[in-house]
Amino acid sequence: MKHLIHIILLLIVSSIANSACTTSPPTIPETLSLDISPSQTTTPQIISTKIPSSPPTFTAEDDPAIGCPFANYPDWETSPYVLPFPVGKTYQVRLSNCSSSYHAEGKNDQFAFDFVMATGTLVTAARAGTVVYIEEKGISRELNNLVVVDHGDNTFAEYMHLKQYGALVKVGDFVEQGDEIGLSGATGLAGYPHLHFIVVEGSWQWPYDGVPVTFSNTSPNPNSLASNTKYTALPYP
Repeated sequence: MKHLIHIILLLIVSSIANSACTTSPPTIPETLSLDISPSQTTTPQIISTKIPSSPPTFTAEDDPAIGCPFANYPDWETSPYVLPFPVGKTYQVRLSNCSSSYHAEGKNDQFAFDFVMATGTLVTAARAGTVVYIEEKGISRELNNLVVVDHGDNTFAEYMHLKQYGALVKVGDFVEQGDEIGLSGATGLAGYPHLHFIVVEGSWQWPYDGVPVTFSNTSPNPNSLASNTKYTALPYP
């Protein structure tokens, strides 16, 4: 009897082993659907694709390349200054305030702007005032051609590196904002054609003291204009 039971058990084990060897592996679906209960769901993050209606406003803290970090810049929206070129024109600022070279922090031109302009480009008055000085005999680096405008409040605008005989005003002329000043060039310490513009106070003569200014007829510039950036002169506010 015990021998018969032993034979039966061997037959059962053999049958199970043969079944395991011939059974096909389970099918794995190409896609897997997870049943997530409401308690496990999370709110998806929504990323806005709306394009801003105006350029973002940057400060010196946001980007150290914009403005002198120690300066107190006047409100650009109510600034008495406009860009020193005609409405509708666009030019690049190569060097701005506290940037590098002669415009570096601590230099006399730390508040100056270099607008890249081809020789002969029209330069206009950034603010109304009286012309108090003109130099226009320079041909190249030996003499810096410029026009100086007195604003009547102890500040002066200086328009530099003009072409030879490029002044379009004379001493004593009163210019309104936007009036013609002269034609740009590359005289004096100019490595390329551009307008060197600065507002100074006290005295316009070198070594002068520049002051921080902003411009009311272009994109937001709370810490004035940025280097290596193009700006368009918009209609005066």
